[in-house]
Amino acid sequence: MAQTINIGIDLGTTNSAIAKFSKGKVDVFSNPTVHGKRTLPSVVGFKKNKIFVGDKAKEYWKKYPENVVAFFKRKMGTDEEFLIEDLQGSKTPVDLSAEVLKELKTFVRTGEVVDAAVITVPASFDTNQSQATENAAHQAGIQQVFLLQEPIAASIAYANQEKGVEFDEQKWLVYDLGGGTFDVALLEVGDEEMIVLGNKGNNFLGGADFDNLIVDYILIPSIEKQLGISGLLGEVKSKSSKYNSLYFKLLLKAEEAKIALSSMESYDLEIEEIEDDDGEEHDMELTITRSQFEELIQPYIDETIALIKSLLQTKSLSSSDLKFVLMVGGSTYIPYVRQRLEESLQIPVNLDVDPTTVVAEGAALFAATKPRKIEENSSKPSPSGLTLRMEYPHVSRDLEEFLEARVEGALEGLYYRILRADGGFDSGLKPLQREIEEDLPLVEQEQN
Repeated sequence: MAQTINIGIDLGTTNSAIAKFSKGKVDVFSNPTVHGKRTLPSVVGFKKNKIFVGDKAKEYWKKYPENVVAFFKRKMGTDEEFLIEDLQGSKTPVDLSAEVLKELKTFVRTGEVVDAAVITVPASFDTNQSQATENAAHQAGIQQVFLLQEPIAASIAYANQEKGVEFDEQKWLVYDLGGGTFDVALLEVGDEEMIVLGNKGNNFLGGADFDNLIVDYILIPSIEKQLGISGLLGEVKSKSSKYNSLYFKLLLKAEEAKIALSSMESYDLEIEEIEDDDGEEHDMELTITRSQFEELIQPYIDETIALIKSLLQTKSLSSSDLKFVLMVGGSTYIPYVRQRLEESLQIPVNLDVDPTTVVAEGAALFAATKPRKIEENSSKPSPSGLTLRMEYPHVSRDLEEFLEARVEGALEGLYYRILRADGGFDSGLKPLQREIEEDLPLVEQEQN
């Protein structure tokens, strides 16, 4: 068993991910049910005694929305519960988050049991929300939990890939526009630590809200026009309406269009089996343009920029005091978002990290610095043995690190020797002393 935790989890509002630090690098685990995908939709569905999590739950959502829950992270730390029709009962945000964590644990196919992890939370989370996250982890069988703020995790991942760069009290923004929430954090970064100087956000602003806009202002009006009906928007949002399941079907179509419009100027959607007032089913095609989409989301992007400026103002800073904006969250793939930030702030928009997995990667790097809890009896030395206490950074950006050790026990006639596994360093045999100090050369991108 590894001495450090090594597992990092991004428990997101709309998508989650799990990563592991091993042999000097971080691997984000793939979703075993969807080839090539490294994230899990934070969606949970119920069908009597069955539980669906992720992509399968999203598919189930189209037909049985009354048995599927999403966006429950927005309610963490509250007493709110979600009614599940098939269960004739309800589930809390903690219950639902635990199901996502259980599913993420199945991604880990390297043999170990995931009973310890670093889990990320927004910088804006209060004590109740953070405790709820920890409770969900325990419910999922993760007994040892460290919580890490998402902007810190993203910055750790970014800093780790910038080999040889000195961070001398730099300040930058982490602009995190995910599927369900928006957070902006101001960080001060030195060679030894990262500090969140302040943050602003909106827990109800994200890519899912953009999907709603597409449905409400493009898809529904187009369907009404083609079918010659009216009042469809009210109908699809009514739980008692025959059109209620259509709304969730359209939301998934809107998400499909939104993603496509990041690389295309227009996108043709096919929507099947839409009933008219007479019960007759129709298939139809709709075209959405990037300019239409940008016009819809403009007020929301304006709000994110206003929050940035407000944050800087509270710290008596201007954008010229910042090194760059680090982009995090799947919605930052939208070209309009990047364009507006560059125009408004006049500083570089940093695209060097994968915005969908960077938080999980940073969490795994942080996890590699956190020791696992060891059973009490396993660490006790035998009466005739030695106790060796060592201090060294488990993860480093440097090519040389300082090892300190303190030895307790009888030393007479004993020697020590430090060897690097690849044979590239050998301290030689030295008399054992109470205190040991060594400068150790490291191999880049490897476990030393």
